[in-house]
Amino acid sequence: MRPLIWLPITMLLAAGWLAAGPAQTGPGDISVTIQRAESDFPDGIKFFVTASGPDEIDDIRVFFKKLGQTNRSAYRVVEFEPGTEIQGEAVVHSGTRGEFIPPGTRIEYSFEIRDTAGRRLRTDDQVFVYLDQRFDWQTLSDGLITVYYNQETIADRAQEILNTSAATLERMGPILGIDPELPLHIVAYSNYRDMVDALPFQAQAVSQGLVTQGIAFSNERVLLVLAGQGGYLGTTSHEFTHLLVADASGTSAERVPRWLNEGLAEYGNLRPSPDYDSALERAIRDDAVRPLWFQNTFSGTPDEVIIAYGQGKSVVEYLLTNYDEAKMAELIRTQADTLDIDEALEETYGFGLYELDTQWRASVGLQPSPPPPVRPTRESLPPPTARPAGPVQAPAVVQPEQPASVPDQVEREERDKTPQATPGCGLTPSQEPGPLDPALPLLFAGGLGLLLVNRWKGPA
Repeated sequence: MRPLIWLPITMLLAAGWLAAGPAQTGPGDISVTIQRAESDFPDGIKFFVTASGPDEIDDIRVFFKKLGQTNRSAYRVVEFEPGTEIQGEAVVHSGTRGEFIPPGTRIEYSFEIRDTAGRRLRTDDQVFVYLDQRFDWQTLSDGLITVYYNQETIADRAQEILNTSAATLERMGPILGIDPELPLHIVAYSNYRDMVDALPFQAQAVSQGLVTQGIAFSNERVLLVLAGQGGYLGTTSHEFTHLLVADASGTSAERVPRWLNEGLAEYGNLRPSPDYDSALERAIRDDAVRPLWFQNTFSGTPDEVIIAYGQGKSVVEYLLTNYDEAKMAELIRTQADTLDIDEALEETYGFGLYELDTQWRASVGLQPSPPPPVRPTRESLPPPTARPAGPVQAPAVVQPEQPASVPDQVEREERDKTPQATPGCGLTPSQEPGPLDPALPLLFAGGLGLLLVNRWKGPA
């Protein structure tokens, strides 16, 4: 099987493989009698085509793209026996053998067929929704948001999920300055045993002490939610907000700092858990809150990560309460342009990340943190020096000293073969009280919006 190739649309146009529209056919031209896509979950998608023509057909390609935040198009060479009447098939793999495709993804595809006489036929674009074909899916929709659910027993919950998502959009749309037009899909599973096969490898590989309750794929505009377990509406609202933040950020969604992304997701959560607030209150009493510039990604022990969620929510509430609410949408747009939260804050609010951290700390009764190291600006960088003649000895590499309060990152971001979505990982405890086991691993997968529930350890 030939490798999957993703190319920008401009390159495909330049190569002559992406036509502006379908080729015109007439008597004696190539004709297509069957073209379809079929789910081969969890392994990917199969494309089928049946065509005929007056001369030997010798080349067929299927072009496809995920309909979402990005506009990347790809193609796969169709396997078939050349002839005047052909049947062909192409496979697009998902998961460990290809780029992960979450259930609920909308795929636009078309075939281009060529023969030895130089004829070319481009079929009309078709849209296919990739789903877990083990189940007969039922749907609820309000026109923009569609909920797929896999068992009649959760039909009422599916309706609640749809209502909660619509209410979350009504709350957060004005704050983020968006009015989405592209579809948003939610796939609701009734139990974790069914859902686990729909998760990326990283999410499947977590310890049995963690359960993925929800996962947002912002590029694909898809949310998976475990509807058969308690807390599903809070999960839905939190993760759906991640999709909305990504909508506001566009292709720069994954560059939104974690504290801001998770803070917005919890601010938009219509069914929030009190645990984040409680963890933050304890950390404030103990003066154990990290500066914001250490929260661009979340790392550390489970307790430290839960505190970070509470801190992000509190900082977002501070900005929305003390400044014009419209500035939040401006901040997200500016962050998307600059890819720098410090610069975006300066342009939007007139102060940078250190000043924001200081203001917020004062509002909760904390002393200011020591200022972060000064970053060099373009103006402060020295001019390049001329290279001396002869061999040059490489200078020693000196690692900057790290503050003792910053723990090592729990898990590095993995970008290969994972959907590039806005990070979003919510950790909420179950209803059973008990100490959090620090030995349990946490999952921080780059490009995923995850909500994991820790199974708290009971009494020994």
